[in-house]
Amino acid sequence: MLILRIISALIGIPVVIAAVYYGGPWFALFLLIIVNAGIYEYNRITKIGNLSFMAVVAHLGVSFYLLIIFLDQVVMLVPLLLFLLFVLFVAAIFNMEAEIKSSITDSAMTLWGIIYIGVLCGYLLMLRMQPEGALYAYTIFGGIWVHDTLAYFIGVKWGLRKFAPQISPKKSVEGSLAGLCGTMIIFFSIAILFPDLFGFPPLAALILALGISVFAQLGDLMESALKRQMQTKDSGAIIPGHGGILDRFDSIMLASPFAYYFFLLTDML
Repeated sequence: MLILRIISALIGIPVVIAAVYYGGPWFALFLLIIVNAGIYEYNRITKIGNLSFMAVVAHLGVSFYLLIIFLDQVVMLVPLLLFLLFVLFVAAIFNMEAEIKSSITDSAMTLWGIIYIGVLCGYLLMLRMQPEGALYAYTIFGGIWVHDTLAYFIGVKWGLRKFAPQISPKKSVEGSLAGLCGTMIIFFSIAILFPDLFGFPPLAALILALGISVFAQLGDLMESALKRQMQTKDSGAIIPGHGGILDRFDSIMLASPFAYYFFLLTDML
């Protein structure tokens, strides 16, 4: 399992780095693939299915959401969500007695999936489209990788106390603290030793690392809770040793909105 995790990381990390580096349509295409793969897994987890009308709406919803961001037409984002809400509601009403079962619950879960995957990943695209977007994106991905790596290895080696046993039995308090403290120490050290390269003052680096770590853990717990509720172990098996796309990107999806508003409020955008 560990070998598979390492091999997948050695292949996947350069792909992410290249997508961030080239930016523009390449990064948008990268995220488009990620959100559609994520929606596919989400539909399977929630039992909505991937051949239903709801599934089609979900795929179109996340795709058009990213397209609107890429075309810099953010004023259309809320109207898009309202339109999707209307379509899903009407579909549920007219199909409740049909052979294709589309209940209000399915509609709600579909819209939740669009927001959970499409909207949250949209923040990552908005960050990359900024003048210093490559730095911001590398910072988020790097922070997530540092946090997850420390949490995993420290948790496996020294984890004794369960962090959230009802949601994710394998997570430990020791691993969680290692990920949080380690990320803060590394960000702070880089800000001190390489101020021109990092671009953030030490205090800002500490706050950013803290926020990324906290929201990364919350994102991971959110996906774990979804799988636990739906009685599914992994979201998929597309990434050997890691599981599915959602298993690998759940942390960054919730950390991206935090990072976006952090940079916005600190006048870095």
